Amino acid sequence: MIYRTLLVLVPVILWLGAAPAQEPSRATACETLLAARRVDAASGSGHPAESEPGCRGVDRTSIGSVEQRALIGGAPYECMTIAGAKRCLWIVP
Repeated sequence: MIYRTLLVLVPVILWLGAAPAQEPSRATACETLLAARRVDAASGSGHPAESEPGCRGVDRTSIGSVEQRALIGGAPYECMTIAGAKRCLWIVP
């Protein structure tokens, strides 16, 4: 009986302790694919992502269509139009 209780509680406790990588209404957008990859790699290690030159937070409502796509190590990266930006910005997955 105690085994079943632990089997249920452990995933719940682990899920509650996990912090989301980004706010659902905001995304990190970078001028270069390299910068987006560095932010993604830093945030994936469980540490807060360090600020990378050329990256900024944007509202997801300001993100438009995809202009370019890249697949690096199985992670999809998309350069998307952003309202008010002169060119597309790479969105951190």
